[in-house]
Amino acid sequence: MITIRRQSEGVKERASERKNARWIALFFPSFALSLLLSLTPARAASPGTTTGELLKIPVGARAVGMGEANTAGADDVSALEWNPAGLSYAQQKEASFMHSSLIEGVHYEHLAFMSPGENYSYGASMGYLGYGDITGYGDAVAGGTPTPLGNQTAYSYVINGGASAMLYDRLSIGMTGMILRQDLAGQSAGTFAANLGTMYGLAAHPLDADYRFGLSVLNLGPGLKFDSERDPLPRQIKMGASVMHIKELPLNLNADFSIPNDNSKYLSIGGEYWFRELIALRLGYAGANNQGQGLRLGMGLKLREFLFDYAYGSFGDFGATHRIELSMKWGEKTHLMNREQRAILKEAKRDGDNGDYIQQILAMNDLLEKDPTNDKVLKSMITAHEHMLQSELKDAVAESDEKKDIPSPEEFALQDLVPGQQAVAQAAPGGFDPKDPLGLNNLPDASSGGEIITPAVSPSPAVVPSPSALPSVDTRSDAAPAPAAEAPAAPASDGVLLNPADIYGGN
Repeated sequence: MITIRRQSEGVKERASERKNARWIALFFPSFALSLLLSLTPARAASPGTTTGELLKIPVGARAVGMGEANTAGADDVSALEWNPAGLSYAQQKEASFMHSSLIEGVHYEHLAFMSPGENYSYGASMGYLGYGDITGYGDAVAGGTPTPLGNQTAYSYVINGGASAMLYDRLSIGMTGMILRQDLAGQSAGTFAANLGTMYGLAAHPLDADYRFGLSVLNLGPGLKFDSERDPLPRQIKMGASVMHIKELPLNLNADFSIPNDNSKYLSIGGEYWFRELIALRLGYAGANNQGQGLRLGMGLKLREFLFDYAYGSFGDFGATHRIELSMKWGEKTHLMNREQRAILKEAKRDGDNGDYIQQILAMNDLLEKDPTNDKVLKSMITAHEHMLQSELKDAVAESDEKKDIPSPEEFALQDLVPGQQAVAQAAPGGFDPKDPLGLNNLPDASSGGEIITPAVSPSPAVVPSPSALPSVDTRSDAAPAPAAEAPAAPASDGVLLNPADIYGGN
């Protein structure tokens, strides 16, 4: 009855989740598009009218090498900047560091970390843009040349962090919050911003491939204000599609359509191919970008948990840019689960919290039958089994009402005797001796009338006459029987008297 009631409750919860997820699946993309398209001007502003140039720099050597198309393919730590919903598609914990060499000494450093989970994933990153030394000049004096002020420093940094959650089967949403700070020759300003995103993976697999679609809105915030005027941030709306493992080949293709608020719309495409899961070659084309449109090239090298990525991109008349990134992935792989599997996992956790470890183990076993490679579920099942054993041991200890004392030496000695021996030992005249439970050292001497036997040092055997001393026997039938000869007795000093008639026989 309890199992039927729980199954009924699980069906109701899954029906409710399905209903809510259907509304979210229809509402969230429409809401994001309508909201953020309303924030985008009808005509894009000209380049240079926005501030926060740091936010325009593409993050991730892998993404840049694929033509800066990563809205639907961001399933690693770079999702924090491209599409926060992609964090839910990551399988392992990851940390990365990227160095970008731009132009005229300008450089960009980026550090990030993310951790995937069963219900939600989270991550954080920090980017720093250094402009190098800039020669400064003051106002001209009396129409003369400007007054040199020496080298001036300028830099920007951004701190970003957020999370994502899987809502309905393969539909995820994500959000990050940012703090942006910029300093120009001693003048500084700061603001906050946010990134929103959603990603959906198709359940169908035409051509044996995985298909994903993504939508993200980046850099939503009030802008930076240095003096009296506040300049807007470089907002972007990105829509992307990704096709992975076509015909089960290690080939991935991405495409993005971007709508910036300070430039024209553009399309980016790219792809990568892995050789033996060791080396990746990447090629892409960025339709337009603040760093110039053109080809993007890249490569990747994977050595166990470490990944090394490099990307090359043209920068128009300014030459080229180079990005180097080192990443590390570790920990148990998190497998994507559908609605039914997540419901089973939720039910199993509820059973474990209620102490019903048998039902929890059975539910985990059901999940492993559907996905035998899910090591995380296997580990959870082993943990549930350990908790069950600990609970049974605790219950067994609690059922014992009496405290068992340590037995005394006398009691311990009596426990090794059978009931008859215990009665004899307890009735011993001299009392019970645990060192001699049977009283073997106090046995009486039968020949001395109950006196204590004093064992002889070396008792000698009884004296037996030799065969020559035996009496002669007349074998004739008419002969009268001769009287038996009397054999000599054994010496009394031996302690025991033996009758020779008992040895040789006789009447």
